[in-house]
Amino acid sequence: MWYRGLLLLLLITFNTHAAKQLKSAVSGNFPNGLHARFIEYFSNQLGVEADIVQMPYARRLLELDDGSIELMVGVSGTAPIGNQTILLHPAYDTLNIGLFVLAGNETLFSEAEDMRKHLLSITRHANSDAILTAIPIEHIVPARSLEQKIEMLRKGRIDGFLHVAQSTDLRLEELGLRHEIVSASYQPQQVYQQFVAINTQSWLFEHKAKLEAIIVRGLASGDFKNIRRDYYAHTH
Repeated sequence: MWYRGLLLLLLITFNTHAAKQLKSAVSGNFPNGLHARFIEYFSNQLGVEADIVQMPYARRLLELDDGSIELMVGVSGTAPIGNQTILLHPAYDTLNIGLFVLAGNETLFSEAEDMRKHLLSITRHANSDAILTAIPIEHIVPARSLEQKIEMLRKGRIDGFLHVAQSTDLRLEELGLRHEIVSASYQPQQVYQQFVAINTQSWLFEHKAKLEAIIVRGLASGDFKNIRRDYYAHTH
């Protein structure tokens, strides 16, 4: 009879491990975007399956804190996180918001005040929102994606656009547009660190040290930079 008890114990242990998933969420605008790639990286490093749903950024923060999801990537250091949420350190990525124009128009934006005078495109609810607080709303053209911004700029519908500099440089290189679309003379000075956040009541909290070690190793090996480069190299 003893072996039945042992078998039952092994079965319970196996089922408990097998049931573990990395519950997370990404924007509905980018269901298979860069954030999904980062989440899959962490799930692979932990050896569990990723369960990724779609929801807006603000809702993700709320559902992370109430435990509906357990991990979130792309969280800024100033995000309004709740009492049941912590940021993991160090930051896994550091982003600069770049201002891009057509070649020859670099001096359209020579100082911050120039952003009030020309049409600019941004991705709504992105990090660049904070840069635009003093810019007239009629000068802001929302866009769904980097590709849409590039298209509008090339067709003369906007004078410039704001986007993550690292991602834009990679995409312009891939599209062969690096000499057609360039950085403006003026560049915003804001730098945004990107953190992984977890719910303190989830099973992940017991593995906080392991997760932070994964981040340290990923930074040292260049894994996060490679994920970003590979994603934009294959996004059309």
